[in-house]
Amino acid sequence: MKKWLWMLWVLIAGSACMAESVSVKDCGAKGDGITDDTQAIRKALAGANTIYFPAGVYVLSDGLDLPPSAIIRGDGSPTLGTFPMRDDDKRFLEPGKLNQLPGTTLLFKGSGSRSLTTGRPDLFSVMRYAVKTPAGLPYSISDMAIVLDVQVKDAKGKTTSPDNDGSADYDAGLLVDDSPGGSVRNVAVFGYWNKAGLCVVSRGEGSNPDYNTFWNCSFSGEHGVALIGSGTASGPGLSGSQFYGCNLFAADHHKRGTYWGTAALYIDGQTGTDNCINGHYFYGGCIRTYLNEAVKLDHAANVAFNGVVFEVPSWDGGGIEPERVNQSGRVVATGNTGDLSFISCRHHSLGFQQLSESLTNGRLFVVKDHMGTTATYSDGHAIRMMSVPGLDPVLQFTDDVNSSVSGWTIRMDTSDGNNLKFRYNNVPRSTITTE
Repeated sequence: MKKWLWMLWVLIAGSACMAESVSVKDCGAKGDGITDDTQAIRKALAGANTIYFPAGVYVLSDGLDLPPSAIIRGDGSPTLGTFPMRDDDKRFLEPGKLNQLPGTTLLFKGSGSRSLTTGRPDLFSVMRYAVKTPAGLPYSISDMAIVLDVQVKDAKGKTTSPDNDGSADYDAGLLVDDSPGGSVRNVAVFGYWNKAGLCVVSRGEGSNPDYNTFWNCSFSGEHGVALIGSGTASGPGLSGSQFYGCNLFAADHHKRGTYWGTAALYIDGQTGTDNCINGHYFYGGCIRTYLNEAVKLDHAANVAFNGVVFEVPSWDGGGIEPERVNQSGRVVATGNTGDLSFISCRHHSLGFQQLSESLTNGRLFVVKDHMGTTATYSDGHAIRMMSVPGLDPVLQFTDDVNSSVSGWTIRMDTSDGNNLKFRYNNVPRSTITTE
């Protein structure tokens, strides 16, 4: 190519990357599942706030920092989740098939070098990230997948193990850095992220990451989702988090084995005082893991689950690993945890007795617990209302939520003139008649 033609092409390509809205392909990205598109995508992010990723697999060798008030969109997300989901798009995560992944995928290879220091003294003190939102500013991400490179099958079509899956090495897939009012729609964050698939962190500086909303997403990692504070003495703010139709997975390996991750959901303000990060809401979707502790809560308050499907142990169809059969997946919390509610969720048991005993600073409200009743729990005690078609309505005061007849029960006997029958540990004590 003559020198003047080359210079003209550079000028045209450069101006295309400085528009208000750009396609990463206008900045040189290939999206072919082979070419390293890191620099081309960074060029697009540096020149525009609205960035479009046409369908394809974009290989990245390091993390991305989104620009202020970024709007990032793709052409749809592949369906990716941990096993036992076997009929999703993980089948393309093997040599020679990456380019068959549908929609838009950001595929992160190698070992990420970009990191955020939070001030926490634990696992989340420093996080090397794949994608980070602009600190203290809103953002929008839609219709794509953020995937940690891994081979589910090798070149011979055999299922890999944790020792030979070639997994890349990053701590967090999507890191929301003190960013308020963000919107994430139809995004899958998949892989064995060392710390979390999605991590929302409040560093106690400037804006709090309040009112972030996630729609029809899926997240997997050592923690599928982690909502955390920084540990500052003044206490970080983090409230109004909303998840609609999202699936949360712990990072159990596709080969199973001994690696299971920590929790599908982890919320911890980690404050220097008793302050909590307050108000987190989950509507629909699924929390799925083989871990015995599916959800872990600390320095959190007003956490509500509405219509969530909890697919946790025990599995009763023979188990992938026999030692895990009939162990109970549960929600656990510390005494720093405030009020919790579970409304019309599907579950077999989430350890409500132990959970209520740990909530020294809060209450537990359940509509349809594991015995199909409405209950409120506090300090290990419970008041339960049971009203089942064809049976007498019962009010129970108990400290054993695994029994429907323990403690005091008051039953309206419909076969005996609606008289009230009082029992203690199922032994008749008194009757109040209607006459």
